Amino acid sequence: MLEPEKVNELYTQIQYRLIEKVTESERRYRTLVENLREIVFECDYSGVLTFINRAWTETLGYAFGDVVGKSLDQFINEDDIHKWQTALQMQIDCYLELRFYADNGSLLWLELAMRFEDSNSLSGALINITERKQAETFLRQANEQLEDRVRQRTLELISANQKLQHTIRQLKYAQGQLVHKEKMSSLGRLVAGVAHEINNPVSFVHCNLEPAQAYAQELLSLLGLYQQHYPQPAEGIQSMLDDCDIEFIKGDFPKLLSSMESGTERIRKIVDSLRGFSRVDESLMTKVDIHKGIDDTLLILNHRFKGKNSEEKGIQLIKSYGELPLIDGFPDQLNQVFMNLLSNAIDALLAVEKNDASVLGNTLLNSVPVLTICTHAQNGFVNVEISDNGPGISEDIISRVFEPFFTTKPVGKGTGLGLSISHQIIVENHHGQISCSSDIGQGTTFKIQMPINGAGVEDAR
Repeated sequence: MLEPEKVNELYTQIQYRLIEKVTESERRYRTLVENLREIVFECDYSGVLTFINRAWTETLGYAFGDVVGKSLDQFINEDDIHKWQTALQMQIDCYLELRFYADNGSLLWLELAMRFEDSNSLSGALINITERKQAETFLRQANEQLEDRVRQRTLELISANQKLQHTIRQLKYAQGQLVHKEKMSSLGRLVAGVAHEINNPVSFVHCNLEPAQAYAQELLSLLGLYQQHYPQPAEGIQSMLDDCDIEFIKGDFPKLLSSMESGTERIRKIVDSLRGFSRVDESLMTKVDIHKGIDDTLLILNHRFKGKNSEEKGIQLIKSYGELPLIDGFPDQLNQVFMNLLSNAIDALLAVEKNDASVLGNTLLNSVPVLTICTHAQNGFVNVEISDNGPGISEDIISRVFEPFFTTKPVGKGTGLGLSISHQIIVENHHGQISCSSDIGQGTTFKIQMPINGAGVEDAR
């Protein structure tokens, strides 16, 4: 058994060796911690720093003595302090991205890794992620710029596409107008030729009717005088007089010549109206008689007002003309407008007459179709209203009636250019206005307003 002195000496030696081992281990740990590129720190549960390694100074620039004993949140950006304080209060392991102030005043992004253990102090590590955050910021900004460029380019493409679609519509409309104008020009030349060919023989007939009436009157007077002086003619003459009913001829022959004169006069009026529609080459503004233009159009369309048989009622025409002065404009264009509006009104009324509109009520179907034309002058403008008591136009259609190529008529029955060209003629060529109002089941009204003095209209063509 060892003596007490030996035991104490051995115990002392063991303690020295343990102390040496612990000191060596601690020295190696300290050296390892000091040589780390990441910041290692210790603090208490209030956040006061008790230890930092050399990486703190290398990263943030603060000396050891300026840091230890101070609260960690003194070095954290004020916008991020609440994250750190929340972690301290909840005492949960966490990974936080915080902004720290460096000694030179710059801000660095550091990633905090913290573990809460059963001890009197906390240990953590800070990794410098400034470059990564800068790269993320750069990528985010680049992505936002790219998105902005894509968005801007998309808007430019949409705008370009809209302009292209608008240009295509304009070209299509211009093409339609050219075709329509060429058709009207060809039709005008044809009508002018036909009117000329009709007018010549009709003029011969009309001009010869007056002397024919005079000759007939003289012959009838001579016959009367002969009967007066020879009341008892020869048997053969008396037989012929009885067969031909001379008294009836004496009364009917003047009426026959008068009827022929009325017919030729009507033909001459129709020819004159056709000439009004054949002036396709008139490019200069002139004085226009609105009432004559409307009446010429009505004369051409007169056959459409009459019922084809006893079952069809025909269309009742009501004209309420005010006193209108001559206006400055293009008569052929205005005649075209009147033709379009009146033809559309007649089409609507005939659709009711033929019961084409299945949705119409019995009241509308049984009413007399009426077309009303009103004119008046006011405040330097002439106003024309063309109304019908037809089926009317719905709101979704009435907003599009002046659009090029828009039509509700069946294929082959309408081009969709009539009202569009009418709008251009009134608004652009005559500086006026044209509008449409309608009630379903009540009818439709087109209103035209044009200045009497068409100053500046000379260049409308």
